[in-house]
Amino acid sequence: MIDDILIARVFSPFTGWMQHRFGICQWRLSLVCLDGNIAFYLAGVAFTIAGKGMADGIFADLLAAFAWLGVMTFVRNVAYRQAGSSMGVQTARLGEWLFRTILTTALPLSLLHVTGWSGFCFSVSLLFLIAHLYFKASDTPPPQRTRKLAYSRAWG
Repeated sequence: MIDDILIARVFSPFTGWMQHRFGICQWRLSLVCLDGNIAFYLAGVAFTIAGKGMADGIFADLLAAFAWLGVMTFVRNVAYRQAGSSMGVQTARLGEWLFRTILTTALPLSLLHVTGWSGFCFSVSLLFLIAHLYFKASDTPPPQRTRKLAYSRAWG
């Protein structure tokens, strides 16, 4: 329910507006959001490491960041494959609805537990990941034609 509402009421109209106003397609928006996800995640890791002392280990944080970047590489490859397919939007909408729903319901929890800059960066990273998934699944609505008289259409 929330998934369909967000696609139909928020992301599809915004995608259509970006397409018709600036010429940016939904796949470009999706990949830019994925880049934002990676940038803010790395910033969160940097703030986490910067807050640790000499006795604290950073290996676990770096290992988690390495694993997350591996997952994001896989997600990027899937997005490129879906963008090259004529059925990309349909497979993104039907195949990823559970991920979108779970991550959307986890976003308020992430925002409630923001402590410091690292938590803020991780929450913004999650927001960009959610936007990436929704932009992939959104439909670009056709442009709304303004009504003109037949005389004005014929002469420009």
